[in-house]
Amino acid sequence: MDLKQLMQKLAQIEERKKPDPEEKLQGFDSRSMRALAKIKAQYPNAPDDLAALLRHVTNVDKDSDTADEKHIKKIRDLEERVTTLEKKLTLLLRKK
Repeated sequence: MDLKQLMQKLAQIEERKKPDPEEKLQGFDSRSMRALAKIKAQYPNAPDDLAALLRHVTNVDKDSDTADEKHIKKIRDLEERVTTLEKKLTLLLRKK
């Protein structure tokens, strides 16, 4: 095999390695495809689908953390109120 044939063979192998842009999303159901299209529209500067998904997950995670902090604060406030009411109830029961 001469150098020219070898180079042609390498070129053919490289062509097979390149993913077809239409095939990269194959295998998803229609609901997932719509969700992915929506996410890609939210992050138009993302270089590929995975980058858009990662950015979306990061933002959802931040939003979730913020919501968790709000709920934790509400729970702590309610626990303090219950503790205060228990103390008041105890004092009332002692007076009787």
